[in-house]
Amino acid sequence: MLKKIIPTILVSLFAVSAFAGAPTFKALDTDQNGMLSQGEAQAAGISKELFVKADANVDGKLSPKEYATLTTKDKK
Repeated sequence: MLKKIIPTILVSLFAVSAFAGAPTFKALDTDQNGMLSQGEAQAAGISKELFVKADANVDGKLSPKEYATLTTKDKK
């Protein structure tokens, strides 16, 4: 069990640190509809796996709040 958990934790930590200097939501929302599509997220370097984890309401889009959670998680 730990063999599966530890790599997941490490990947999450690296993903969070990779977004330490993340662009603003507004800069990524190229169609200016107030949501990030999976295509917009991929263009910004957000993996599909990370996108799915950040999409809390599972609507296939990231809201500004979901993006903020993705880019600021564990920065306390």
